[in-house]
Amino acid sequence: MAMKTDQIKLPVSVATEIVNKAKDTSTIASLSPSTPQIFSDADYLVFNGKSEAEVVAEGAVKSSYEQTVDSVVAKRFKVQTTTRVTSELQWADEDNQLQIIRSIQADQAAALGRALDYVIYHAINPKTGAVLSGFESLSTSAMQVTAGDDDISNVDALADALNDSYDINGVALSKTWASRLRKLRVPSTGMRFYPEIPLNLQAGSLDGITAATSGTVNGRLATTPTKVLAFMGDFSLIKWGMVRDLTSEIIAYGDPDQTGVDLKAHNQIAYRTEAMYAFAVIDPHAFAVLKTK
Repeated sequence: MAMKTDQIKLPVSVATEIVNKAKDTSTIASLSPSTPQIFSDADYLVFNGKSEAEVVAEGAVKSSYEQTVDSVVAKRFKVQTTTRVTSELQWADEDNQLQIIRSIQADQAAALGRALDYVIYHAINPKTGAVLSGFESLSTSAMQVTAGDDDISNVDALADALNDSYDINGVALSKTWASRLRKLRVPSTGMRFYPEIPLNLQAGSLDGITAATSGTVNGRLATTPTKVLAFMGDFSLIKWGMVRDLTSEIIAYGDPDQTGVDLKAHNQIAYRTEAMYAFAVIDPHAFAVLKTK
């Protein structure tokens, strides 16, 4: 007997609403341009020019100086995010289905971007909030500045920690500190001291240098508070890039994230996005980190 399909009712359409909450972004991606990377281990040869001109008397012996060339090895790490959704999504009409899939992939791509900050700034796995072994965090190797009660002085203290030896081209702000700076006012006029910081805290600059704001700066997902308020320094000395570009796949069977829940048995499908990063901080002392007491 042929199977009848007239009694099976499938949804004609699915009404979709995408909730756009404020998303953290990668400040390193904003302040430091990416460069192509290869899978093999990469060494960055670091040359610190030390020469100064010498005034030499006529007939006098000319002196020299020893120049050393250091090397910094780039580290690689793989990141992935897997999102499970009901398989009923496949019943949706094409327009609604694509809207949800694109939102899932955009959400996953943003998560992979944030992972760059978590690993370089804090050596933290953003999914678990735990410290990663084998990685050194910039928050511990950079020049340490302890925040005082005066945030204008805190900005100056960050710059003073670097200006004598390094050029400053960027500052990464936590949302906590960006909010505090936005509220500062000039006593005599009531004007905002840093008017370049808008209500959404996404400052493009701070006191004349390029700025970026994100919850990744203080590591909001860390299980142990980092106490970080900001990073300032020469962001061109963070070398990073993707060894392998973002790849996405649809998984229809099995238990891809080892949760003990089979996809098919629970009418689910999974979308997975992966990438491979490589990065090197050429000189951690080219950065200053501001931390609370």
